[in-house]
Amino acid sequence: MKILLLSQFFSTTRGGGEYVFSLIAKNLADNGHNVWVITNKINDEEYKIHDDNVKLVFVKPDLQYKGGLPPSFLDNIRYLVNAVSQGLKIIKNEKIDIIHSNNFAPALAGAILSSLTSKPHITTIHDVFSLCGKNYWKRWGKQSDLSKLNVWLAPFFEKLMIKLKFNCIHTVSETTRDDLVKFGARKPIHVIHNSIETNVINNTMPNPLQFVYVGRLVFYKNIEVAIRAIEIVKKTEPEIKLTIIGSGPHENSLKNLVKKIGLEQNIEFKGYVSAQEKSRLITESNALVFPSLCEGFGLVILEAFDQSRPVLVSNIRPMSDIVSHEENGFILDPYNENQWADCLLRIIRNPQEATKIGQNGNQLLKTKYNQESMYEKIVNMYSETLKMNK
Repeated sequence: MKILLLSQFFSTTRGGGEYVFSLIAKNLADNGHNVWVITNKINDEEYKIHDDNVKLVFVKPDLQYKGGLPPSFLDNIRYLVNAVSQGLKIIKNEKIDIIHSNNFAPALAGAILSSLTSKPHITTIHDVFSLCGKNYWKRWGKQSDLSKLNVWLAPFFEKLMIKLKFNCIHTVSETTRDDLVKFGARKPIHVIHNSIETNVINNTMPNPLQFVYVGRLVFYKNIEVAIRAIEIVKKTEPEIKLTIIGSGPHENSLKNLVKKIGLEQNIEFKGYVSAQEKSRLITESNALVFPSLCEGFGLVILEAFDQSRPVLVSNIRPMSDIVSHEENGFILDPYNENQWADCLLRIIRNPQEATKIGQNGNQLLKTKYNQESMYEKIVNMYSETLKMNK
């Protein structure tokens, strides 16, 4: 097959949705398919494509990665115009079979290309943020360094996404599928769970007092509950540590909280780190804390499983679908820091239990969330869509 992928970010390090698209391209290429990717270039990003079956086509504007903040309204418009222009040439010259777009501006570009060329179009929707609790967009807009125009337009574009021209929707969890139906989606929806490339670091014993968070620093990640839990545990375990990996518009607020309650020696903000460094820090930690209130999937859970580490997640889908309580992790009340503190202490004081739970997570990654399964389901979705489009 010849596939055209559309994604503004195309990176193995800059976000879950972007990572998934890079993994799709790699798996397709490894299995003999030809893939073209229309994307913006991120300044300072290294693009290591070692397969002749993947062709990256960079269109303006070049972007600066800002801790997961979306491109500006103008950047979105420029990507849209340039992606459609380049896409028309690629579809005609390379005889593309199918278009697969990431959400927002790439999805709109894919819909236009499909209308102009009659090529089938699949769009990926990872989350439905408008259903992530009351006043989501208002709270999003209160974070620093955000485009007010983007905040105002985002709910409109999220509703527009399910009304565009596409043959089906690809999503990453049953939770997002249910949200899409609730949101008004009428086209077929394919749920294909995420996967990751394994990057196991062997022969590293975890520090029983070190824990790690990995992800964007935005309000709905709910990192405050983990910080408050560290404050409680410090009373009996004064050397407890929490390493926070990532950046974003909520970073200053979190740093101010840490300073206010006197945890500067216990909580370290690492910012953006390389994939190798991230794996190393997870391996050195006793467990991953991930108290998010809204996710399409939660790819970092699989990254913890990859290093055989337990995960602590909120009792909110889809995290509570991926994690089985006391089997490969712990499912906790996202608003109860005392419960999180009790769980941290349990892991510290029961190292054999923590090891077993981490090993169970690793086994689940291998059996349910492996790359082979993801690839087969992607190809089946493409084949079914092409068949229905004839």
